Amino acid sequence: MAIVTATESRAEARDVYVPPQERAMAHRSYLSPDGNSVLVVEMGNGEWLPCRAIAFKGNSAGKQVGPAGAPCTNAAWSPDGRWIYLSAHAGDNFHIWRQTFPDGQPEQITSGPTEEEGIAMDPDGGSFITSVGLRQRTVSIRNEHGEHQISVEGYAYFPRFSPDGKKLYYRILKGGTSPFLGPSELWVADLASGHNEPLLPGLSVTSYNLSRDGRRVVFSAVDADGKSHIWLASTDRRSPPRRLPNVEGDMPVFGLPGELFHAVEGGGSFAFRVQEDGTGKQKLVSQQISELHSVSPDAQWLIANGALTAGESDISAMVLSMTGSSSIKILNGFCIAQWQPDSRFLYLSVLRGMQSAGAYGKTYVLPVPRGKMLPDIPAGGFPSEAAVAALPGVRVIDSADVAPGPAPDIYAFSRQTIHRNLYRVPIR
Repeated sequence: MAIVTATESRAEARDVYVPPQERAMAHRSYLSPDGNSVLVVEMGNGEWLPCRAIAFKGNSAGKQVGPAGAPCTNAAWSPDGRWIYLSAHAGDNFHIWRQTFPDGQPEQITSGPTEEEGIAMDPDGGSFITSVGLRQRTVSIRNEHGEHQISVEGYAYFPRFSPDGKKLYYRILKGGTSPFLGPSELWVADLASGHNEPLLPGLSVTSYNLSRDGRRVVFSAVDADGKSHIWLASTDRRSPPRRLPNVEGDMPVFGLPGELFHAVEGGGSFAFRVQEDGTGKQKLVSQQISELHSVSPDAQWLIANGALTAGESDISAMVLSMTGSSSIKILNGFCIAQWQPDSRFLYLSVLRGMQSAGAYGKTYVLPVPRGKMLPDIPAGGFPSEAAVAALPGVRVIDSADVAPGPAPDIYAFSRQTIHRNLYRVPIR
């Protein structure tokens, strides 16, 4: 995703800033009052990056601005162009910072337990309006007895049941700004006692998956150089985590005994099979994907997001065959799909806002015909979300972050709440 300028008719288009990495995205831009500079909000590998200042004309990559290394989501210029204002995450929450342009030092304007997002500058430069508040997220279970909250602290999400249904794993966002691939801590709850604790204290994970016997967890973590690696750990913690040698990747999932599937970046992102000792790496399909989510119980199908064919710009949820069959499109849009443990249902979660990690959206529980691994997907995929909802026997869950339980009437989910108000902040 790049920043482009053009005339009002979209003619004479010219790239202003194109991020250097394949999966990087420039989301927002703010032109300076004199028209010579642009502030850019960008992401890399699913995480917000510091804001960047670039020249409107020319091909320079410019420079990052604001607190060193602090992710930034919004920006603004003072009316005279002497100051830049940023909503940056410099260690605790998003707060408003400013610095003189082009070479000033960042100074913090707002602080406190709440966070501030968005900046609307008053035309006279004497104040700005920002959104002030808090966001929270809890993990709960729904069963025949109703709804029960499981998590006890933090921004909790991405729950997963142990195969025996006695434990629930989930992530708590730790210092990251985008929950989807941001660093988080992996927690586990004993459902009988209600005891919650971190499974891997001190380790920040960006994705995880449980083995079919529940004895191991595979996860991805980013090192000091910004590279993502895959690790294996025992869920009883009797042995230390170990990193797969010579494997750079993320979004790992278990396959048949001794094998893993994961996505790898290196100018692109593809689906790979690899042995648990790091050997035998094999690219499964030639097409690039954006996210890898789950593997079928028979280890014959992978579910991922990406363009179905080369040259397509639309992102679809799709099923990738590991036996040479053609890929199957499920639905346009960013979706997560996973099988219920006994393969009777496929849970299709349609997300609103890719980086919210399922904070918004719905999950459709699709029946799978006996003897098959996939539900009745029409040729070319479902034409719309309404068509998914109209499939005979489908159930709808009002959450996009859902984990299938040991039985069809049991599932875990997360719920996000946000409390915000608009405030005017005077500038001294």
